[in-house]
Amino acid sequence: MTPGEKNVLRSLVAVAWVDGQMEDGEAGVIDGLLSGFDASEEEEAEILEYAKTPRTLDADVPAGEMTREDKELLLSNAALLTHVDGSQSDKEKQLLERLATILGFSSDEAVEIIAATQDGILNLGTKPLG
Repeated sequence: MTPGEKNVLRSLVAVAWVDGQMEDGEAGVIDGLLSGFDASEEEEAEILEYAKTPRTLDADVPAGEMTREDKELLLSNAALLTHVDGSQSDKEKQLLERLATILGFSSDEAVEIIAATQDGILNLGTKPLG
């Protein structure tokens, strides 16, 4: 796992904790990314241990250490996290706006990244199983 991927995962943990708790679906997205990033057992254990403690966007999103690609990956996966329960609340929309600001995206850039993620969410829902 690259340092950038680790920063994305740690930041997603902060996104998941914004409401004061880590939901099962949010943990599932993070777990899926661990697999997708081909994390070693040690890296996986480190991130899962990190996820046990409440985190905040201000303290735990290292935007200055992230590439633009890392930031886009983070924002798109944060948008995915906000849809884990099947809907996106106003509070979750505000969270994405705040995260986009922390990451240095303009409003237009953030809307484009989030819209692309939402298109993917809609497409996943229309694919037949099996």
